[in-house]
Amino acid sequence: MKVSIITTVDHNVGDDFVREGIIYLLKQKFTGQDLFFQNIHKHSPITSRYGFEWFRNLRFSRRVDKYLPLALTQDRILEADLLVQSGAPVYWSHEGKGGTHCADNEWFDPLIRRRYKLIKEQVAFINLAAGSCQRYHSDGSEFIRSQKDVDYVKELQGLTKITTLRDTLAKKILNSINLDAPVIPCASIFARNNLGIDPEIPDFVALNYMRGGAHYSFGQNTDPDQWEKTFREFYYQIKKQEKCVFVCHNQAEVKEAKKIDPEANIFLSQDYVDYVKFYAKAKFGIMNRVHGAFMLASFGRPSFVIGTDSRACMAEEIGLRHAFVNDADMERLMLEYQYMKDGANSFEERFSSIKAKAYQDYQSALNQL
Repeated sequence: MKVSIITTVDHNVGDDFVREGIIYLLKQKFTGQDLFFQNIHKHSPITSRYGFEWFRNLRFSRRVDKYLPLALTQDRILEADLLVQSGAPVYWSHEGKGGTHCADNEWFDPLIRRRYKLIKEQVAFINLAAGSCQRYHSDGSEFIRSQKDVDYVKELQGLTKITTLRDTLAKKILNSINLDAPVIPCASIFARNNLGIDPEIPDFVALNYMRGGAHYSFGQNTDPDQWEKTFREFYYQIKKQEKCVFVCHNQAEVKEAKKIDPEANIFLSQDYVDYVKFYAKAKFGIMNRVHGAFMLASFGRPSFVIGTDSRACMAEEIGLRHAFVNDADMERLMLEYQYMKDGANSFEERFSSIKAKAYQDYQSALNQL
């Protein structure tokens, strides 16, 4: 069975974690069958074509793909036996000047409208671990004020045989337009199972710091300088008693970590598997990147997630605590640090039950195939 996955390739470690988890769940569903997985880099949809994997410039690749007949090249979607949208923000709608809309994403038109609709009668399309990406305190009401986003989500939902959601806000958004899907913790918690990586003896506290607390502020009144000041104070406080390692997912985060402490222990790799092995050795984490927290959780280790948008809130689904960056002052950080040192209310045991239920819920959803 050929499984084509709409994801990112060599772009985002978190996306790699989610994809590995989905692959594990599909292997469990189709035990005994030969599965052949192929990835499509959604930020440059021409990578669906064989021989164009290198073409990552969307501005130019979009034009080439649009005018190059599909019949001239082999294509990962057109030859698929199963098509998967791998967990990512799928539902977002930001109002005002410069606001972005999920209806304008770069992959749906070339990959689904142009390609998948040619084979939809024979091939199932499944949308797993789909999430929201609204402001941190959003109730989702912004979404229904954008008719193009509503129409897009209805079209997407109408084409998918299975949809699962990774956060409750995504479910509220669907419910607001008379759609529904189950909320199941992000599939990234199963990545280590697919890679065969076991937890190791805890050795350090993992710190992930991003300027401003996340990728985007979405017009919220955040103060990146205040977050840097708070994080620096917290870091130098716990450094007195802990071995701390900044886990950086890119060079920008390395630069920011060195601003905090030029002599800091820093982990950076070009291979996402190395990150899984890294998290296997951490005691717990204070994280801006939510998927670092999910990977830590997969080893039974807690984290505290600080962010600016609804992605941070998906930590609730696996029993983790989180906060809006403006609320993460020194007192709160020290409180959460002590909570995790004390076991985070038996997190490992709690997470074990959460993961077992998530596995059953995913397999129940996949039984529709």
